[in-house]
Amino acid sequence: MSTYLCFNDESGSLSDSRREFYVRASVIVNSTQLKDIENKIKVIRSDHNLTNLNSEIKWQDLWQLRNYFKQNKKPKDKRLLKIYNYLLSIKSDYHRLIDYCENVISIITEYDLKIILSFTVMNKYTNYKPESIIKFHIQDHLQRIQMQYPNSSIIIVYDSLNEPLKRTFKQIHKKIVTSGDFVKYNSIFGSLLFDDSFDNGLMQIADYVAGAFANVLKAVNSNTINNYQKAIDFFYKYIFPNLAKKDRGDIWGIGIKETPKDDDIRKGYSQKIDDLISKLVNSTN
Repeated sequence: MSTYLCFNDESGSLSDSRREFYVRASVIVNSTQLKDIENKIKVIRSDHNLTNLNSEIKWQDLWQLRNYFKQNKKPKDKRLLKIYNYLLSIKSDYHRLIDYCENVISIITEYDLKIILSFTVMNKYTNYKPESIIKFHIQDHLQRIQMQYPNSSIIIVYDSLNEPLKRTFKQIHKKIVTSGDFVKYNSIFGSLLFDDSFDNGLMQIADYVAGAFANVLKAVNSNTINNYQKAIDFFYKYIFPNLAKKDRGDIWGIGIKETPKDDDIRKGYSQKIDDLISKLVNSTN
């Protein structure tokens, strides 16, 4: 029996009414690959002269720092300022971070990692409590992980949360796995784990996947493709090929899932994303 670890992270906040989408991404890796990937990320960081930057590089940092560099303006946020000053000290700018991100996210295809995405259109569920949306996302990911790995052992790891949220996530996870639904969760480890993404390269990949996909949703929803070109490139090159699929190759409902289930939302966004992928395929042929 093979053992896999699933690293799960979010993009967006359920408490932020300004957000269009809330996204969760699972990145699933065979345990035998963990050390190789960890070492690979260290090499990538060294190659980009970022080893001495004692700070995590998050998806949102790339674009916030891009704006600061373009405006020749220093960030007020202490963590962003630290990264900004470090880049200046090595005579570089935000382009180095974007290149670093692409090299890290390319690990998905190099090691054939499996990706599962769920998203919520925020303005459709304003009457839902955040705990209810969280439960939908956790359950959707668990169902799809179990379906993809029916004869394996899967350990789920989430990015660190505050203690009340940790308890909420653990309670939801345990209830689903032990009580079940129409799925028997015989592959899923019963205890939910947490780790700090600062120390976890796979969690950083999950952050990049969630962030890129959130921007793809924004792009197709507003039809402003040029504003999100890097996110679209990363999605097309590295994420889309490794999305979990049904037996007939369909990604919707498995690799990408609207949460809660809504046929109209799925139809609308599947058409928009399928059209985007078709245009990208045609442009590269």
